[in-house]
Amino acid sequence: MTSLNNSIMEFGEYIRSLREKRNLLLREMAANLNMDVAYLSKIERGNRMARREQVVAFAKTLKEDENELIKLWMSEQIVLMLKNEKERTEILKIAEENLNRLTK
Repeated sequence: MTSLNNSIMEFGEYIRSLREKRNLLLREMAANLNMDVAYLSKIERGNRMARREQVVAFAKTLKEDENELIKLWMSEQIVLMLKNEKERTEILKIAEENLNRLTK
């Protein structure tokens, strides 16, 4: 299991680094995922965002912790939503309060 804590990396870039570490060619991984090579390439370059079910498939194919990959993927979703918002810290605080209320 590779730790995500020590490096800040975009999801696609992280997937590419895991694939390369395992010496998998792009076309091999795409075939394992039943995914178009061009589409996988776009995910790795950050031009496309993977769907949640694809994140789960990446975890299985790359033998990585599914929860860790989902956390990285989901955090990128949040960053993309908030990156241009002036009140992003306040938005996150409100969201955290709402989540805490929902889980009580």
